[in-house]
Amino acid sequence: MKKLFGSLFGGSKKGPLSATIQPTGETFEVPKNNTLLQTALSEGVNFPYHCTVGTCGNCRCKLIEGDVKAIMDFSYTLSEAEIDEGYILACQALLKSDITIELEADAHTPNHPLETYKGKITATNMLTHDIAEVSVELDRAISFTAGQFADIGIEGFDRHRSYSFASAPVQGGQTSLTFHVRNVPGGSYTEWLFEKDRVGEAFELHGPSGAFWLRTSEEPILGVAGGSGMAPLKAILDEALANKIDRPVTYLFGARAQRDLYCLEEMKSLTEQWPNTFKFVPILSDEPEDSDWTGKRGLVTDFINDETTGFAVSDSHAYLCGPPGMIDATLVKLEEANISLDHIHYDKFLDSRQLESSN
Repeated sequence: MKKLFGSLFGGSKKGPLSATIQPTGETFEVPKNNTLLQTALSEGVNFPYHCTVGTCGNCRCKLIEGDVKAIMDFSYTLSEAEIDEGYILACQALLKSDITIELEADAHTPNHPLETYKGKITATNMLTHDIAEVSVELDRAISFTAGQFADIGIEGFDRHRSYSFASAPVQGGQTSLTFHVRNVPGGSYTEWLFEKDRVGEAFELHGPSGAFWLRTSEEPILGVAGGSGMAPLKAILDEALANKIDRPVTYLFGARAQRDLYCLEEMKSLTEQWPNTFKFVPILSDEPEDSDWTGKRGLVTDFINDETTGFAVSDSHAYLCGPPGMIDATLVKLEEANISLDHIHYDKFLDSRQLESSN
């Protein structure tokens, strides 16, 4: 009744509105016209994010109480099922009332300090015709969780680019890192990197960030990746092996043709060393019909089924990483398979063109 009278007679709350994050109980005021994410980060909250423009989905959280206004329709990025369950994008949410949101809680939730480092490129190694492994050295040690990413800034460019750590972290931190970088046509960063030898070039690294990491569970792991999306999934699996994680794994890797496949020896090694069943399934979408390829052909989404995985997809935890189109199509297939939404974890790889078109 009090709420009804308040709305009828102008009793709505004056001044800044507040946001409370569960299960931590953190509460902070959100100034008018500031997004939930913008304010959370300014308050030092360890809030997952990536693109900040409503495209990647990393800042997805569940609205438990209150109301928000979407700057950009959440359905552009979130599925109908996610929206029905109350998920919102913090980077696109303006508060209309005091709110309570829920962020995923896990014993292994990353909580590394977000800092800026100086670094230099120490080596580049071509993994495919358009993906390079870039090795770098930082001025001091960084700690991160496998699956996370860092923002890289290079002098002369007006914005950073985000790249996932391509190897499992070292206990106690490390100064040597590797990234997988794809040469994006028209991408100023990657054109700069690939046009000549960049060993010795300086950069700034800001990180670590990201909500893509292995959750605590006994359920099977379904990995789905494409292109340089190999990097974070490989790092997650390498770390899981080191930690003796004993869960069945099926990893579906999508590529256009054989020349786009890489890390095959690493996948073979994981298959041989994994303490449980491990299936790596490369799938080619545009391989010439008369080639010597004897593996699977089509799209990764064609093979998201119990027969291919060897376990019930509905009972698995799914980890998706790669281009937005692949992620979105995979989300639809997983929802059709009745997998729980909180068992789906993804990282959309956005290139500069996609980021600019979202602004």
